[in-house]
Amino acid sequence: MDFGTVLIIVAAVAAVIMILGIADVLRLGSQRFSAAGRRRMDWILLIIFIGPPAVLLYAAAVRPQVAHPERYDDDTADAPGSAAVGGHA
Repeated sequence: MDFGTVLIIVAAVAAVIMILGIADVLRLGSQRFSAAGRRRMDWILLIIFIGPPAVLLYAAAVRPQVAHPERYDDDTADAPGSAAVGGHA
């Protein structure tokens, strides 16, 4: 295989990863992004301009917060068995 063929394959794989990443961002909807304190358009632009590294960052850091916000609620201070901030249990 020559260098041109390898380059075409790598570019095609990168394009597929980017398309799948953008499709996932669009699928989740703007309400979920807003609820998680994120902006959907920012992630679409990052994926377009940065490419597969942005998709990996989105999949690892942002998607779990947007897709499953209940796992990242900040209500643990009021949970039974947790210590209160002021030192009172």
